[in-house]
Amino acid sequence: MRIIYTIILLVLLAISFSKAQWQQINSGLPGSSVYGLAFDGQYTYAGTSIAGVYRSSNKGNNWISVNNGLPQNNAWELYSHNDTLFVGFYGPGAFRSTDHGNTWDTLLVGSLNSSVRGFTALNNYLFAATWGSGIFRSSDGGNNWQAVNNGLNYLTFWDIISVSDTLLAASVGGGIYRSTNNGQSWAQSNNGLSANTSYRLTTLNNYVYLGTAYSGVYRSSDFGKSWVSLGPNNQTIYALLAYDTLLFTGTANAGVFISFDYGNTWDTFNEGNPSGSIVELMYDGTYIYAATLGGGIYKYDKNNVTSADEIASVTPTLFELNQNYPNPFNPSTKISWQSPVGSHQTLKVYDVLGNEVATLVDEYRSAGRYEVEFDASGLSSGVYFYKLQIGTNIQSKKMILMK
Repeated sequence: MRIIYTIILLVLLAISFSKAQWQQINSGLPGSSVYGLAFDGQYTYAGTSIAGVYRSSNKGNNWISVNNGLPQNNAWELYSHNDTLFVGFYGPGAFRSTDHGNTWDTLLVGSLNSSVRGFTALNNYLFAATWGSGIFRSSDGGNNWQAVNNGLNYLTFWDIISVSDTLLAASVGGGIYRSTNNGQSWAQSNNGLSANTSYRLTTLNNYVYLGTAYSGVYRSSDFGKSWVSLGPNNQTIYALLAYDTLLFTGTANAGVFISFDYGNTWDTFNEGNPSGSIVELMYDGTYIYAATLGGGIYKYDKNNVTSADEIASVTPTLFELNQNYPNPFNPSTKISWQSPVGSHQTLKVYDVLGNEVATLVDEYRSAGRYEVEFDASGLSSGVYFYKLQIGTNIQSKKMILMK
């Protein structure tokens, strides 16, 4: 009886372990390099390096070719919008499918049928960011395109997104370009950036995030006007994914990182050891997917992401008070910090005259990471300071209440 119980326990543990890690899902895929991923609510799609587009109807467990009319080479980017699937290729431009990839139409993006690296939509326009020919815009769903390169000093792009009524494009060499008039004109928006080569953009609540070469992730709280560096330090970030309150990065050689606090702190997220450079991350509501150069595709069950809380709870190695988010704020904001030792902690808020206006923490706390919410409903607009004291360690930062 004890032997049977032990066997059952080991099986349950094995099942639990197999779920709580990245799983390689390459059945039916050609080669080991995948550039793009997309999900249209019914099917999952993969853009491969040697054989165009593949489709899965069972969450990536098996893949079939959907290349009728497509070239058999690098499918760089996949984008699902309004029941239409777009794919951008390195070399032969872009294609469109309205029947889940069964058939494709050729889209002539640019006079030379430019290599397309990214798509986005804004205000009834479709935009394509190209590799070497700048940015193009279509007002008829992709049938016709015009170049919208006014203000662009660099024409090689990796990504383009829309946020609010703003377009942001990540260039190779020129940093970030920003447009607030549907792409009619562009301006560089590199305030706070130290990296000229930028790869990937995403949004999480009121923030925009940017992945760069050798300089980690940057965050903007003003739709790309200015940026602050977040880490992970010295990493090249090829992929970004945000959902709920979680932020993931895919790196060139260090796997995946996860942040539970809007990018203020990072933890590795590599159970199962996804191999190769991670160039795309995607979420379909059930699984997180990672496209890699060298390891094909991996997926991770979203329900097991909470197990990463154990990673996040590992004792920090330094004192750190993070910038509040959002900032500016109205009327509430969150403040997070970490401590490598247990000690009495106080976190207080002061106005510009040094008057204490709120005590958020005043108690003993163990070593770890913490976060509190500050509600300033009863305060007037202006600049405030918050100060954290843990033993003899004191740190403070400025925040802006804007009503």
